[in-house]
Amino acid sequence: MGGGGGGGDGEPEFQIAPMIDVLLVLLVFFVVITSAEVLKVDKGLTLPVSPNAKERDPEMAKSEMAINVRWDQGTNKGVLVVDDKVYDNWEDLVPYLEARNKSNQDTRGTSVRVVVRGDKGLPAGEVQRIMNIIGMAGIADIAFSASNR
Repeated sequence: MGGGGGGGDGEPEFQIAPMIDVLLVLLVFFVVITSAEVLKVDKGLTLPVSPNAKERDPEMAKSEMAINVRWDQGTNKGVLVVDDKVYDNWEDLVPYLEARNKSNQDTRGTSVRVVVRGDKGLPAGEVQRIMNIIGMAGIADIAFSASNR
């Protein structure tokens, strides 16, 4: 009689418990990795649709930061949200952007890339306004987010 948990015919038995452990560890890993990205999504924002929108490059995502700009119909003003903080005075964002850019240059050696996630109904003047704010912070790498659906 040999050991190893086999049946009576000498074949080893498949152990399901270690496989479940591995799957649970992988599940937790992917939940932790993606939760930071999900937090950046603004539920009140409807991105413009572009059939030519491309997937985001994962390598570029390491030095990106998102700026969400919603259009408030009630006040006829753009609402600026960065890292879950609403900026009433958009110029107050400049020191924060400068600090993020400097931090990124110190750690990665490149300047931060700002992804503007503008609402579908956002007027062009508001887009120009946020681009000026980003430029005042010394950031030249600006991208715009769109959906392909």
